[in-house]
Amino acid sequence: MNNRERLIDLIAAHNLDRLTVAEMVKVKRDTIDRWLLSRESHHHEEVPDMALELLEMKIRFGDLPKEKQS
Repeated sequence: MNNRERLIDLIAAHNLDRLTVAEMVKVKRDTIDRWLLSRESHHHEEVPDMALELLEMKIRFGDLPKEKQS
């Protein structure tokens, strides 16, 4: 499984949206969008190992952002 597939699995398994993931790994939302593009896309970027490791650690230790109250 490549890093893009791992990221997709984490997003689905923990019901995360792209903005939340971006906040958790300290990147812009556009970066998450480029990570999730298919490899054939001209704008695709590889997901760095450190971003997945940070996301996995934050999920494991319960460091998920609090839901915003309306």
